[in-house]
Parts: sequence; C-alpha cells; structure tokens
Amino acid sequence: MRLSEIDWGADSAENDPHLLQYFYDSTAFRRIKNKQKQLVIGRKGTGKSALRSRLKTHFEAQPNTFVISVAPQYTTIRSILNEGDLQHAFGQEIFFQHTWLRQILTDCLAAVGHGVKGRYARDSEAFARNVATQLNRTSLDMLENITEVLRRTKAKVGELGEFGLNLEKELRNIADVDALEHHALELAASGAQFVVMFDDLDQGWDNSTASNQLLLGLLRAATILNGKSANIFPVIFLREDVYALLMGITQHADKYRNIELIRWEREQLVQILESRIEFNRAVHGAGPVNDLFGSVFPETVATSNTVNWLVERTLNRPRELLQLVRAYTESVDGFEPSDIALKSAESGYSTWKLTDLCSEFSNQYPSLQAFFSAWRSHFPRKAYHLRRADLDEVIVTLLATSQINEPWFNAIVEATDVDKMIAILYETGLIGDYVAGGAGGGARAHYSFQEPHHPRFDEIQIHPCFRRALDTAERIRGKARPLS
Repeated sequence: MRLSEIDWGADSAENDPHLLQYFYDSTAFRRIKNKQKQLVIGRKGTGKSALRSRLKTHFEAQPNTFVISVAPQYTTIRSILNEGDLQHAFGQEIFFQHTWLRQILTDCLAAVGHGVKGRYARDSEAFARNVATQLNRTSLDMLENITEVLRRTKAKVGELGEFGLNLEKELRNIADVDALEHHALELAASGAQFVVMFDDLDQGWDNSTASNQLLLGLLRAATILNGKSANIFPVIFLREDVYALLMGITQHADKYRNIELIRWEREQLVQILESRIEFNRAVHGAGPVNDLFGSVFPETVATSNTVNWLVERTLNRPRELLQLVRAYTESVDGFEPSDIALKSAESGYSTWKLTDLCSEFSNQYPSLQAFFSAWRSHFPRKAYHLRRADLDEVIVTLLATSQINEPWFNAIVEATDVDKMIAILYETGLIGDYVAGGAGGGARAHYSFQEPHHPRFDEIQIHPCFRRALDTAERIRGKARPLS
C-alpha cells in the first residue's frame, strides 16, 4: 500500500462513511450510552460529532427507542437571533425554555406518530399520530416553532414582564406544553424510549444576549424533561468555550456541572491513527504488520520521537492530528515512511491551524488574525520561548500596531492591559505557561486545553502547532536579551 493511498477519513464525522469502522470506543461513549451524562463538552475538533454519530447508531439499535437529532443550520439560528423582538422584549431564557420544551416534546410525539400511521391507535398513540399528520414530517421546524410561540405571546402582551407571577403558566399554555408533555410522558411510562441529540449549536451563535439565552433555555428544558422521565434523554453537544461563557452568566451553573468533558491522551490519539491504518490496509489487501504506526511513520523526526512530535503539534484534538498526517501521506508516493516529508508538511499545516484558531474564537475576539499578522511582521524569527519581560514588550508593540477596530481589543489598548491580552492568548491555546522543574518534577509548558492549571506567566512558550505560522526561532538560552 502506497502511503498516498491512505484515506484518513473526512474532517467532518457526518461526511465520513467509514467512521463506524474505526471509531474509538471511549469511556465517554460508554458513559453516555448508559445515560449517565446529558452534556458533552469539548473544543472544536475533539470528536463530538463522531461521538454523536456512534451514539445514534447504538440507540437506534435498541428496541422501542426513538432517536431524534436536532442540528440547526446557520441560517436558522441567524434568522432567530435577527428577530428584533427576541433581541429585546422576549429574548429571555424562560421564553426559549418553553420553545425548546415544545420542540422536544413535539419531535418525540411525531416520531411515535409516524410509526403508527396506517394502523389502529388509541390514547397517547392516537394523539401522537395526529401530531405527525399535522406536521407531515417527523420533526418540528425550529424556526417555525419559535416564530409561532413568539406570535402567540405578542398577541397577549407587549413584553414578558406583563405576565407577572403567571409568566411560566402563561408560557406553558401558549407553547402547548401541558398537553404535549402529558402524552409524551404517558408514552414514556408505557416503555417508549426517547433520545434527543443536539449538535452544531454554535452555528450562528454570536455571543449576544439572545444567543446565550437561547442555549440556556435549552439546558433548562433538557434538565426538566429528563427529571420527569428517565425515558426521555436529551443529550447536548456543546463547544467548551461556549459552555464556559454560559456558566459565567447563569445562576444555575451548579445544575450543569455533571458534564462529559472530552479530553484525549497521547495513547488514544495514536490508537485513532492505528485504527485507520489497519482499516486502509484491509481495504487495499495489504498483509498484517507487527507495527501499524511504524509502517506509515518514521521512528524519529530530527531528534524527536515521532509520536511525541505529532501529538505536540496538535491541541490534543483528533481532527488536527488527522489533518497533519493527511498532509504528510498525500505527499509520499511510495511505500516507505519519510521523515523529510513529515517535517515538510508542518509549515502549511501550522498556517491552517492558526487561521482555524482565529475562526474558532471569532465571536469572542473578532479580527484576532490581524494581531497574529502583526506578530509575524514585527517579530520574525523571534524565540518561541519568552520570559515575561520579553513577552510584555511583544504585547505592547502589537497592541500599538495591530489593525483591529473591535470593542474587545479597543478596551485592552485603551487600558494597555497586557495581562488581559496574555490571558486571551493562553485561553485560545496559542501560548502555554512554562514552569521550570522543581520538587514537583521536570520543566514543562502547561496549556489551557490540558489539566486545570493556574498560570503565572513568568515564562511562556508558543505552542508547537503555531510556531511555523508565526515564524518563530528556537527557544532562548542563557541570559535574556532585549527584543529588537
């Protein structure tokens, strides 16, 4: 098998037809399939969608189980958030909570009703069949749902506060929650199992008040329904940065701490590669080998162990690892591993990933790309390991020279808040807090996407993933030197 023939799979789990052939059976999968966790949290590229796809297959194979997937399109979320009334008078958590209750309950009933069309049904099954017939599809359109509840609410009041103490009662009535909930719970009590999976919730999310209230309303609705019946299991897949922001603005953060936080260890990432190599060897009729990893990758890259070298150039996320190795193997039109080709793949990959990092945090820190462009322009071939005084000088220069006109950046510039900018770079994963060896062990850099850590920033390192993109040189040695 030529290395260039290896298919590492699609970047998006939804577009990978072979995903289940080499899915990594993680503890996260086992806990969620046992319905121990409702919230799955992870950064972009950590495998949330792959996990959802595998769970969907698992639950669909269970008897009397109805699996509903809710993954709104970008345009749907934007249409909701652009509605003026939702930006002001009605865009509150409790309003969205009831639209989500209506969405989930209607989808559950429609799934049952679709299955009993054309045969005799009674009581709650008959009600569910009527729901499915009225919808003429198996899922309620999210935009139509919110628009309808908003229309009904506006017909009664000019703003939610006018309902006074009857607010929740009025919203339950407007959203038909009582009737929908009664029949869904009756079906669940008779043995029906409902699994409702929410993904792609960051599509169109813009960190506005309305977008955050929309998501908090979903968290509340999911918790309420699961509390009323263990047979109704909403599971929400959410980006880690979005989750962190939501927990900072809700009074109910303590109710949303039982999360499945997706983290990957070195050995797990290697297993992801080896599973795909094994799959490709079978597809191409290649015989078994003792060392799957070594059949594709060189033992070392320069003086570094290849496994360490690869993993260090990711933010411990499968997508990044697969993108890097794909760039490598596609350039090798032979049968033998090449350390030269692997090293050569790093430059283009590093540039992609810096762009992707800016995209990932574009709602919190728009135009961040301009900051890194200024860094590369003003500090070419500077060290990737910096002491605090040198880092401060870099930040002050870039605050003065970066062409960014955004509120978050203007506030930092106005206050010359170097600490805030360093904290942002740490939050995104661009830099790590370097801690010298001592009683606790050897020296190392701690990054925000790893274990909990309280950074001091006496010294920092730019993450290996981004060093080529920022045109850095080797780390400093000996006495600190001023930057030119």
